[in-house]
Amino acid sequence: MPVPRGVVYFRFFPTTPEEPAQLLLDLLNVTRLVLEGYFTVFERTQLRQRPLP
Repeated sequence: MPVPRGVVYFRFFPTTPEEPAQLLLDLLNVTRLVLEGYFTVFERTQLRQRPLP
């Protein structure tokens, strides 16, 4: 089974259906944040990353 390029997990209940999409767009615009090759957990107060196997 191939390894995914990257995973972003939102660990909170969104206030609107559009909120996760907007937050993902915001994450993609953060300079120096690499999502490829990482499992990224996004919470309202923190962002954590671990390399994918």
